[in-house]
This record gives sequence, structure tokens and C-alpha cells, in this order.
Amino acid sequence: MHFRHMRSRRLRIGANAFSHRQLSAIRALRVFVRKADSVTLMTTDRRVTQQRLDGWKSIARYLARTCRTVQRWQAEYGLPVHRLGGDKGPIFAYAKELDDWMRNRGRHLTADPAETAGPVLLHTPQAHEEPVFRNEVPDHSLTPGPGKARAEELVTLAQRMWVTLSSNNIRLIARLFREAVDLDPFNIEAWVGLSQTLLVEGLLGKLRVTVAYPAAKAALDRALEIDAGRREAKCLTAWYQMLSTREWQGARQGFEEALMHRPRTSRALVGRALLHAAEGRLQDASGVLKEALKQYPFSFPAKAFHCWIEYLRGEHAHVLNQVAEAKSSGEFGRLFNAVEALASIQIEPPKAHIERLEAMVADSPQHDVLKGALGYAYAAAGQEQRAREILEDLTRFDAHEKENEPYAIALVLIGLNQRQEAVKRLEQCYREGSLWSLGFRSDPILASLRSDPHYLLFMSRASYPAACGVPGGLFAS
Repeated sequence: MHFRHMRSRRLRIGANAFSHRQLSAIRALRVFVRKADSVTLMTTDRRVTQQRLDGWKSIARYLARTCRTVQRWQAEYGLPVHRLGGDKGPIFAYAKELDDWMRNRGRHLTADPAETAGPVLLHTPQAHEEPVFRNEVPDHSLTPGPGKARAEELVTLAQRMWVTLSSNNIRLIARLFREAVDLDPFNIEAWVGLSQTLLVEGLLGKLRVTVAYPAAKAALDRALEIDAGRREAKCLTAWYQMLSTREWQGARQGFEEALMHRPRTSRALVGRALLHAAEGRLQDASGVLKEALKQYPFSFPAKAFHCWIEYLRGEHAHVLNQVAEAKSSGEFGRLFNAVEALASIQIEPPKAHIERLEAMVADSPQHDVLKGALGYAYAAAGQEQRAREILEDLTRFDAHEKENEPYAIALVLIGLNQRQEAVKRLEQCYREGSLWSLGFRSDPILASLRSDPHYLLFMSRASYPAACGVPGGLFAS
């Protein structure tokens, strides 16, 4: 009785808002009859069947995405999803509306300037969420045609931009790859590109490696799920083996196999060069990077890594010249700045390199390695109080519990002659897979530690590769 009373009251309220003729027209025009997965729209002169999808799982399955992805799209981008009976009612959507939205979505998003701001990460929940096709054979036909086409366009654009990769455009490249995998989760080139970009962001210091590597691994795993035999994915597996799991032999074989099929691929050339650095074969590493730069003269990572290798080789004056040339041609980056700081400490008198480092830190106050190098320089020059202030700043957690670069902290501790604590930070750096850890065997700024028992113990336990064809000795894996 109460329900019928309320229903009668609602009809009376509606009747007050419309004339009798208008209400009759509305009733005649639309009568919805719900079926299992569809709604039949009945009009006075025709019947049109429109597919209806009930619940987040049905919508996710139709779009070949995860539930979390479609929920994010609805919240951030206005995916056309409806609710019955208010904000907390059951979810449903119409297939035609979803298709229309997917067809126009890429154009709308790329026109939004907010899409290019800030760093790009795979959201942690998304990186580990279960796909909606968990127990099924993935059906690539589920991805709407317009989504596939737009994803291919984004991947092509990102790959073209990669040829001129720089510190300024790497985040945009990551965003393009990320948008592509949102549109087509079966596009292996998008997953490979995203994984590679995140790895490079970690190596170059754009992201902390503790954030970049797990995200890169998640993207790589998706690529391998699609096609485990794809050469690009296998080459990235070699990168992950080198940087994270320290499977040196597997990494060496992966790079060699990639170069056997494509001798000039920059991904494998740069990987092989960094592997040579870990082996202690610095001249070979430098030669491989020079070869890569001949093939790809605009490769920002290859130039930055080459500067770092030259620093490890002790070519400090050459490094400062290389960095100056790069900056004069408009190439900037955290690794360039860090290597400049480290080389200046080795070759310039204290007053000169302290002035240089102070100016660099003033320009880049969030650059941990620059601050660590300045702290080292202060301590070496007898300005211990200033060095301790930098150490306190580097070891203080910020409001987001973000830990700073352990290599930077180790530099200050070395300057203050706190060797045992410095070795602990180097161990942390090694565990995380930082670029700096690949050069511990040769890094000039670590020279004072090479006779320290704590450092010797750490290096005896650490896994470093033997040079191919050379006995491994103390540091062999």
C-alpha cells in the first residue's frame, strides 16, 4: 500500500509539470522492456534493439579492459555510464554510446593540455590487477576498431619521437604509450615502448628506480603475455635481468641475440655498453656507445651514458667538454648534470668546483646527486658543518615519505669519512639497481673505499659479471 501511494504521488507531481497531451506523448514514445543483456526501445512506429551492459564487469569485458580501468575512465574522462535509481543504483551502459565515446575519445584527450603535465607512472593497483579475461583466451576482436586505430597512431608518434628522445619529451612519450595501451590492451608495441621508457626514466634519474623498475616490469609482463617470442620484449627482458635480477649471462645472451637480428638497434647497443661497464670493460663500453651515436646522433640517453662512461674511465676534462657541448646544443638532463659535478670534483681545485656545484644546486635544488656531490666537496674542503646540513637534508623524509637517492647520501658520507655508513648506502643502491651501481668497480669517487674492509666485504658478496672470456675473480657472478 505504501509503495502504490508513493507511486501515485510521483505521478501527480509529474502531471503538474507537463500537460496531459505531453504526458501521453512521452508514454507512447518510450516504453522500456528489460531483457537479460538488452533493452528493446518501442516507439509508435518502429522497434530498435539496443545492447545494454549491466555492471562494471560487463562493461569492462565489452571494452576489453579491466574493471578499474573503466571506472577510472568514467571518473576522469566521462565514460557514458548510467545508474538506476540514483547515485548508488546499479550500473549499466549502452554499447552504442560506448562505441561512440571510444571513437572520439583519443581526439578529445590529446587536445587537453592537462594530459601533458607531470610524470607518468603505471598506477600501482593497475600494474597488478587481474585482467577481465583472466581464465580465458584473450579475444583481440573485443577491442573496438577505432580504439585499435588510434592506439596505432599514438605508438607510431611515440616511436618517431623516440628517435629524438630528450629530457624534455620523455614524459610525453611515456604518456603516448600509456594512452595507447588504454585504447588497445593487446598492442604489444605500446607495452614494450612503455616499459622501455620507464626503464630509461629510472636510469636517467627522471624517476626513482624503486618506482620506475616495477612499473616497467609490469608493462614488460603484459607484452610477454601477448607474445613471449617478440624480439623487442626479449631485449627488454635482458635489460631487466641486468638492472634488477642481476642475471648477467641471461642479459648478455639477450643483447647478443637482439644484435644478431638487428645489428643497429639502439636498445641493444646501449644495453650491451652498460653491461660492459658492469664488467669493467670501459673502453669497450665507450666504443659501443660511439657506434650507437653514429647510428642515432640525436639519442639523448646514448650521449648521457657515454659521458658517464668517460667519467668512469678518468677522462674528466673530456667529460666537461662533452657536457658543455651538449648544453650549448640545447641538451640538458639530470645525468649530464650529475656527471659534470662528479668530473669537476676530480679535476678542478676545491674553490672552483665548489662554486660550480653551488650554482648547479641553486638551479636544480631537487637534484639529489648534485647535492650529494656538493656535500662531498664541502667535507673534503673541511667545511664539515655545511656537509652535515646537506646530509641531514638528504636523509630527511618528505611529506610523502619519499626517500632520496642512496648514491647521493653515500657521497656525503664518504666525504665525512663515515665509510661503514657509506657502504650501507652503496649496498642499497646496488639492491635497487641504480645506474650508479653498474660503475662501482671503476667509480673514481669511491677510490678511498677500495681498501676499506666493509667495502671489500660488500663487493665480495655482490654479483658482478666477468668480462666475456675473462676469468671472473672476486667479483664474478
